[in-house]
Formats: sequence, structure tokens, C-alpha cells
Amino acid sequence: MATSVPVYQLTSFPRHEPNTLFHMTRLERLVEEFKRIGDSHSHTFYLVMWITNGTGTHTIDFKTYDVMPYQLYFLTPGQVHNWELSADIRGYNLFFDANFMRSRFGNRLHQYPFYHSHQHLPVLKAADRRHLFDELFTNAYDEYEHPQPNRADVFLSYLHILLETANRLYNQQRPGTDTQLYDHIRQYEELIENQFLTVREVSAYADQMNLTPNYLNHICKKVLGKTASQLVHERQVVEAQRLLTHTAQSVKEIGFALGFDDPSYFVRFFKKHTNRTPLDFRQTLTAHR
Repeated sequence: MATSVPVYQLTSFPRHEPNTLFHMTRLERLVEEFKRIGDSHSHTFYLVMWITNGTGTHTIDFKTYDVMPYQLYFLTPGQVHNWELSADIRGYNLFFDANFMRSRFGNRLHQYPFYHSHQHLPVLKAADRRHLFDELFTNAYDEYEHPQPNRADVFLSYLHILLETANRLYNQQRPGTDTQLYDHIRQYEELIENQFLTVREVSAYADQMNLTPNYLNHICKKVLGKTASQLVHERQVVEAQRLLTHTAQSVKEIGFALGFDDPSYFVRFFKKHTNRTPLDFRQTLTAHR
């Protein structure tokens, strides 16, 4: 079995400046300088990646996407990802701590749908806006590489414009839905992310949101086509897959970590949602290594 997946901080990256809540690099430079960066890992920060050339695959929480030019990828802290990229890959990686955005824009970061990729795609095709994104990333990188007065403020402005532009395009590419309903979904997803290890009842989440369980369930069905319980279960399954893949913990230990007192119930739960037992899932991974 593999050891625990590495968790990278901003300080883990070459040339990151101490006490700085953001970092930016060319993707091809990162691949060259940071050995094994393509192997499975997670981050303590947010990431936005812009692909301008090359192909490959990018796997985020066990879902694999085909890499192609003029794509944006979005990752949140804790997500596990890995990639296989062609030798001619080109693009930018922009990393930032949540507090960097929060310092000026409050909780705006949590309102972007692409940073809720348990339910929304973490990839955006942007070929029709490629010139705008090329310009924004190029200017942001120039600001990062050649510090000027008020550099952090200017860089944050570029980041904000990037995310707002991406948000507009993302919303254009999906059917419109009541904004208030999406706000409820995002709040629910954030609560799940922070509490799924200890809170499993939809009613407990609904109470925190000042909603009835039935109304929360109605919102989830209308916006996502899933029940409120499904969202909790899917997050538990993703965590179980991470632990099965990247730790040597036994199935019983993983079940306990996820709040299942009965190991046999955990096995049945996992199989119901993946059509495989935890042991089958782990053995399949081992066979492909």
C-alpha cells in the first residue's frame, strides 16, 4: 500500500516567498522543477490552472478529465489530484490561501460553483474567451514576477477578475437556476465539508441553515437532482476512496474514522454507492500500479 498522500502548502513550492498568501508559476516550469508533482497529492490552498497547450489527463477525486488547450481547472483545499501531461504542456498555475481573498472579498470565494466540485465540474472550457484569459494570466504573472508597489493588492485584483470572469462563463454554460437556491446549496456543501465526519443527519444540517429538512431536500433535488442525504453520502464515499487509496489503514479503521461503528455496515454502505466492496476497490488500485 502507498503511504499517505502528500499535502502541499504554499511554502512547499520552489521560490515561494515567505509570508505571502499567493504563488504563481508557469505550468511547464512547475513540472520541470517540482519532481513527482504529477503524483497524487492535495493542497492546503486554492488553485486555478490555465492550459494553453498540450494534452493529457487530470484526475480530481477519482474523476478523470481529458486535458486540452484553453481549459481552466479549479481545486479546493483537501482535494486529491494527479495528472499525466504531454511534454509540450504549457500554461499557468495560480495558488492562493483563502484568507488572501477573504481580506477584501469576504465569503465571495465560497460562492463560485467551480469550487464546489463534489457537485459541479471543476473544469471550464474557455476557448471562446481564450484571448481574455491569456491576457489576464499573462498580466497577473508579470505582476507576480516583477514586484511593484502595492503588489499584493494588484495581484488580488487580477485574481478577482479571473474568478469573476470564469464565474460568468461557467454560469453561461449551465441552465439558469434561482440564485438563492444555489446559495443554499453552497452553504449546505460547506457545512458538509466541515462536518461530514461527525454530522450525518440532514436534519442537523437543516437546523444550522434555519431550513426544514424537507425544504433542504427539495432544494437539492431541484438544483442537483439529488437528495440531501446523497450529498452527505457522496462526500463520505470520496473520503473513503481517498483513505483506501492513499493510506495503509484497514477497512475497519477507515470505517471507524468515517463514523461507522459497525464495519460490516460500512462495507455495505460503500458497496451500495460504488458497486464494489472497499477491499475490491483497494485491490483494483493495487493491480493497476
